Amino acid sequence: MRLRQRCDQFNALHSMISAQGINPYFRPIAKTWGTEVEVDGKRLVMIGSNDYLGLSHDPRVMDASAKAVYTWGTGPGGSRFLSGNMVLHHQLEERLAAFVGKKYAVVHVTGFSTNMGAFGVLLTPADSVICDRENHASIFEGIKNTKARLTTFAHNDAAQALKRVEEAKAARPDGDVVLVTEGVFSMSGELAVLDELAAIKDAHPDVIFYLDDAHGLGVFGRGGRGAANHFHITDKVDFIMGTFSKSLASIGGFIASDDKDMMGYMRYQSRTQIFSAALPAANTAAVLTCLDILEREPERVDRLHEVTLRMRQAYKDLGLRIGGSASPIIPIIIGSDEKAFQFSRALFEAGVFALPAVYPAVPRGQALIRTAYMSTHQDRQLDFVLSVLERLAKEFGVRECDQADEPGFSNMDEEAEAGARAKLSYL
Repeated sequence: MRLRQRCDQFNALHSMISAQGINPYFRPIAKTWGTEVEVDGKRLVMIGSNDYLGLSHDPRVMDASAKAVYTWGTGPGGSRFLSGNMVLHHQLEERLAAFVGKKYAVVHVTGFSTNMGAFGVLLTPADSVICDRENHASIFEGIKNTKARLTTFAHNDAAQALKRVEEAKAARPDGDVVLVTEGVFSMSGELAVLDELAAIKDAHPDVIFYLDDAHGLGVFGRGGRGAANHFHITDKVDFIMGTFSKSLASIGGFIASDDKDMMGYMRYQSRTQIFSAALPAANTAAVLTCLDILEREPERVDRLHEVTLRMRQAYKDLGLRIGGSASPIIPIIIGSDEKAFQFSRALFEAGVFALPAVYPAVPRGQALIRTAYMSTHQDRQLDFVLSVLERLAKEFGVRECDQADEPGFSNMDEEAEAGARAKLSYL
């Protein structure tokens, strides 16, 4: 299909959704207080943010970011490879590596570009990548650009992952085999079965184990040190990738490892790092301050889990379908794309900001409202959200009791529920 045809097809669909008043995307936020936002003059409780620890509005973080502007300016003036490299960047790399339990780290300007750049260095067409099928788009894009052979395994199915690894090693013995998963999956909120995947590394030490922990950093592990720390398998993960746009209240990303030579190689060869302007000082200082706060105030992570455990149980009590969520990301599974759009609009009209995820972000017929909670949410805000959800769940017929007879509906089976409980037991 030609470009014009693709464009016309998309715009026809976009116009249809917009004409119905149910297009929820690209809404301009006029003002934000973190847990609440103002849109079109209306104040709403925000339950769609990845700012899990609420640090983007912490006065200490804002002050550090503002001061950095007056010391370093608003922009770096070049890539780190050339004129944009700052002492702050090296300080941040040292702090990040120590925080996640590795010796070295390399900072990139976004999380997406971190995965793109890292895979561009790590992989060649001779290599094989074994990838959880629900991994983030940046992982698949990064792998695709390398022309390495990509094979997926069923979500969180370590037995199938092991089979794929062994098949790849037998079929392509001259190439590396890289096993890739997220720590926390961004749509379902599920924790990866990292303990089971680490057992594959035990059985096959030459396999390269790569963890994208964008949504686990600041959320799981001791004081928010991430999903690998949570499962006590940090030493078995070769590369830990993380981002700053979630718990660390900024923007950017990093890759960490114990391999000094590999990190030096990546610093000089990652194209998304050397051909992008460096992370601005204001963003860098914000992350450094967030790390200071996390190390001094681990109770923030405890409060986050207190909030999310409460809301997860409340969702279940309301009869909502939430799958196997074990994190602050708690999806409300709706079903059809159209109903998800309508539900999101109804939430907005009632004073709650949460957006739908539809195909291809989720499987067809499994559209959901992606809700995510913060340690700074107040009990009164949570009570308000639950009162709105209770009313709308009945109105839209999205409770389990309403959907049990719908085509394609299935309850989470006992095995999946037991798996979710097992993951939570690590907390």
